[in-house]
Amino acid sequence: MRLSRVYLDSPLALNAIISLPKEIAHYLSNVLRLRVDDELLVFNSQQGEFRASVIAVAKRAVDIELIEKKRSVIDSAKSASLSIHLALGLSRGDRMDFAVQKSTELGVNEITPLYTEYGEVRLKPERVEKKLQHWKKIAISACEQSGRLDVPVIHKPTSLMELSLRESVNKWMLEPSGSDVLPQSIAVNNVMLVVGPEGGFSENEIDWAQCNDFQIVALGSRILRTETAPVAALAILQHKYGDM
Repeated sequence: MRLSRVYLDSPLALNAIISLPKEIAHYLSNVLRLRVDDELLVFNSQQGEFRASVIAVAKRAVDIELIEKKRSVIDSAKSASLSIHLALGLSRGDRMDFAVQKSTELGVNEITPLYTEYGEVRLKPERVEKKLQHWKKIAISACEQSGRLDVPVIHKPTSLMELSLRESVNKWMLEPSGSDVLPQSIAVNNVMLVVGPEGGFSENEIDWAQCNDFQIVALGSRILRTETAPVAALAILQHKYGDM
């Protein structure tokens, strides 16, 4: 039987006894119906993954004991051969949520939401932090489901022209008009992938990308939706250069 996995944003150590946060305790006791002596997995991106046993269940509280270390963060990092930073145009409705969830499942390390010229979403300053926490919860849930230890970093939304660029990175912009294709091999295992919103990129944004050494890449003859494009691209990247 597959054990449930739970992310804990607190220090983890073998034989430690932990009183779970109320939201997690409610989920385990009232949704999953875990009882004393039932087991689960808990993890974070600092100490790794542990097998835990439920030692106490109350109406609004669950205590667990960490009884075995299953995986370390170092081992997990070694198995991930590709580091990916996804910069994704902000989209309406639940499309951004879907993209964050599936990109996390596919191993992305960083996500930067983008304001673009044709994008219709503009977050008010007071809504930014709330949105970031919302996307983080989605990413954590995707990590719990997919077996990841590390939760991707989700940066504050920014414009494409203000995107932080690094050296020694393969830089690709997905654009249906692009004339480039993904190479058969890459020299460094760091990737920045830029994907547009529903309206695509403007000529100014494509020119900016080319001036900053991005290859303008098309994935084929079909124009993919903004929430589909990163999923397709990440699957291809992980298959060609990563661990898929």
